Amino acid sequence: MSGAPSPYAEEAPDRRYANADLLPHGSGAFRWRWWDFAALWICVSWSLAYLMLSGMPGQDRFTWPQTLLICGIAQLVVLLPSFLVEHAGDRYGVPFAVFARSAFGVRGAALPALLRFVSACVFFGFQADLGVQGIQLLTGDLGAGYGDVLSPTYLVFLGLQLWIVSKGPNGLRRFADLAAPVLIAGLVVAFLWASAHGEGPLLPEPVRPIGWGADFWLAAAPALASATALFAAVGLTVPDLVHLGSRGRRPEGSGTRLGVGLLLPLLMTGTVLYTMALMSLSSYGKDGYAGSLTLHALDGMPGGSLVAATMLVVATLCGNLGLNLVSAGYDLSSTAPSLIGFRGAAVLAALAGTAVAWWARSSSDYQVLAWANLAEGFFGTVSGILVVEYWIVRRTRLRPAELYRAGGPYWYAGGWNWRAVVAFLVGGVLAVGGSSEGAGTDGPLLPFLAPLDDFGWFVGLVAAGALYALLSLRARTAAPAGD
Repeated sequence: MSGAPSPYAEEAPDRRYANADLLPHGSGAFRWRWWDFAALWICVSWSLAYLMLSGMPGQDRFTWPQTLLICGIAQLVVLLPSFLVEHAGDRYGVPFAVFARSAFGVRGAALPALLRFVSACVFFGFQADLGVQGIQLLTGDLGAGYGDVLSPTYLVFLGLQLWIVSKGPNGLRRFADLAAPVLIAGLVVAFLWASAHGEGPLLPEPVRPIGWGADFWLAAAPALASATALFAAVGLTVPDLVHLGSRGRRPEGSGTRLGVGLLLPLLMTGTVLYTMALMSLSSYGKDGYAGSLTLHALDGMPGGSLVAATMLVVATLCGNLGLNLVSAGYDLSSTAPSLIGFRGAAVLAALAGTAVAWWARSSSDYQVLAWANLAEGFFGTVSGILVVEYWIVRRTRLRPAELYRAGGPYWYAGGWNWRAVVAFLVGGVLAVGGSSEGAGTDGPLLPFLAPLDDFGWFVGLVAAGALYALLSLRARTAAPAGD
């Protein structure tokens, strides 16, 4: 057990706003170590690298150093605010949805929590599709029943996810520790086989490279925006995962932040480089998915389908659980703590994701990248508000016990902080108002905002953060330190 003092020594938390899963992690029983995070990041990176490359505009004209630079910048701009936000989770041991109460209010935090929950449900269905294809590689009927959420393969994959998540965060940790070595072994086998039998160069060589002049930066802007949009959802899941490594309140506790801060971008960048090499060696195009890339690279190898299927299934299981169900479980539980805990909420999120996938397929309108582009702006607004609240307004000092009670400094007016809500809405409109994605029209809802569309995440971050700072700083000048 940690020696950190309990924030509930004076008064018990209000059970309307707290349950055992949402309370600070002050005990080593739930603590993740750096190798647990590394195992999870390996699986997450493999799940995202190919998707990021395949959705990047102009990718076939960038040299491999240029592609790495674009992906690296996208990670930096998304993860830097994310790590500033997760500082609170590591220091105070609270999940993201609880920390958000400091800015949005004890009740108002349901706004960003439900935004993340909906996003997790959308991405869940897309990720589950990849797992289904992995199982179909094993059965030899790739494409049979694809998109049918009631198919036996989908139900098998869904059952595996529900079984793991029913064990709680520690179930994910144990599975990631087993999955990562299997995935690494498969990656090594695929690379060695492609190196020996592939016909392409080690790394891609564009026929018409852009070069490093002004043309590159013009082409890099939409590519960077695309990579940032995909990575934006990842950025807001990091705080929930990192808080699992917390030891409770410890101002000196920077070990987890430093470890995770270095591990994720390093592993992600390395995986992008590996993916580009495998695509080049095997002469595989950017259309498809990571499993078909691996299968193509292993073409002709005895047992190649088994290796590719195993890699895809374990990576997708781990990535879907880590990126989607963990955050969704905490988010939904935080909206009704007295009714549902983390495990039940995560199971409901998986079922809701299945329902969203079924509806989207039946309407022939399931575009996960379009959703990513639309949601990124709102993710940016949440990050901007929380960074300002924690680092500028609160100066990293919270009263964690008050995050679970009515009537305290985080209750504001009826549990809602109108300043955060206004900043969220204004920043969100500026970020996504110029997008035609999901508008149901031939053009954007607000055409004059169209020039901002490619940079929705940045616009949301800066606009919401600046407006929240403007509205909050003067109002809280007289508040006692630590409130």
